[in-house]
Amino acid sequence: MIDLLILLEYTHHLKQEDPPVQAKTRRQMIAVALSSCVFLFMTAVGLISALNLYGLAKRNRLSELSAITASEALSALAMSEFKPPNASSVATATTAFANLSLGNAQVTSRAVITHTLPRLPLHQHGVKISWTSLIQHLVRQVQPPRRQVIGWALDTGATNLDETLKKSPGLTVFAPKWLHVDGLNGAVAGSIEPSVVAYAKHLGIQVWAVVDNGFNGAFSHSILQYQDQQQILIKRLVSIALQSKINGINLDFEGLFSQDRWNYAHFVSMLATALHAHNLQLSVDLPPDIIPGDNSGPYNHKAIAAAANEVILMGYDEHWGGDPTPGPTASLPWVGQAVSDMLETGIPSNKLVLGVPFYTQDWAIAKSGGTLSSIPLSLIQQSRILAAHRTLGTWNKALGLHVVSFTYAHAHHVIWVEDNRSLLLSTSLVAQDHLAGAAAWYLGLERPSTWASWVESIHSAIS
Repeated sequence: MIDLLILLEYTHHLKQEDPPVQAKTRRQMIAVALSSCVFLFMTAVGLISALNLYGLAKRNRLSELSAITASEALSALAMSEFKPPNASSVATATTAFANLSLGNAQVTSRAVITHTLPRLPLHQHGVKISWTSLIQHLVRQVQPPRRQVIGWALDTGATNLDETLKKSPGLTVFAPKWLHVDGLNGAVAGSIEPSVVAYAKHLGIQVWAVVDNGFNGAFSHSILQYQDQQQILIKRLVSIALQSKINGINLDFEGLFSQDRWNYAHFVSMLATALHAHNLQLSVDLPPDIIPGDNSGPYNHKAIAAAANEVILMGYDEHWGGDPTPGPTASLPWVGQAVSDMLETGIPSNKLVLGVPFYTQDWAIAKSGGTLSSIPLSLIQQSRILAAHRTLGTWNKALGLHVVSFTYAHAHHVIWVEDNRSLLLSTSLVAQDHLAGAAAWYLGLERPSTWASWVESIHSAIS
């Protein structure tokens, strides 16, 4: 600008001089001005280029730092559960993600996509994704997962199951006992009610079809000992799950032989892989170890937990119907010991679900203390008996249960009561041990008040 002003001033002055001198001087000044303009233009271009290069370098460095932060601070999130990194890492990640998101930056690093967030829904690894999408995924993952409230169901009719769902607010997973393995070569009996699946999904409830083995260890061995039989059954179960549009399978293989320890773990692993390929889940029901701490039986806790989405501890039948020694269905010390055993033998707390009983036993006891008979009672039937005998029983602090004694038909009867108080005590273990949730065997045996207080305790308890 200064050069241009000087040029104008000289041009005015040159009007006073001779034309040849004016022309020569004017040409010189124009040349100087043009040179100055070219210099200014090139300087501006250089500055803009430098700023762009600096910004690009800063962007690349920011992306690199963000990828490193995500990989180091958030890899545990994708692998198992969120473990908060230190404050500086959180600040770095927040700043980096915010800037990259505002700039519509994209992630192209295969390492970031596959290692840091392997479960990010992508058509294929390595494609470009926006940092905004990455942040949204992280936010969903970082939010504390809501504890599972799983309810098994024995009824199979659509009308009964729909009614059960209506009476179970707060349920997250519905698991009807629909399927039964009853032969070789993938033979599966039973059927899935499509209207029930649709209704459950309408209510926001997942559906897992229970698949059992009839508590038949010998028959199960005839399948588990052969890889081809395992594969045929797996293919059949996956096909049923896809056709029925359920969310997953709840595997309930009980009474297995110890010799099938490796076979069953292999079956669970292969079934999980096949289901996960279609975004379907697998949960596995397991009984407590007979000897706490001795996980040498048919159920390899660590291997099963590594494959399955959830492992459900059947925290009941401490004393089962027909047990020669009468006793509680699920005393608090026994349940607590079973939970500790599961955790100590390889099942992560964020995969372990505690199963509780909505039933107990009415024991007729001989003078010797042995069992004369046992009759299973739903919680509703139990309440009627307590009302008929006008007693709530005596609270046994050591067992975490009320105990009721009475005489009926010339026999001494004892009921170790499962009620709101005992269920809430056992469910407190879910929060205490940071478990994934709780499951009830089975829906329809409880009063509405029992269900409401139980569900509220699961969702509201502070870990």
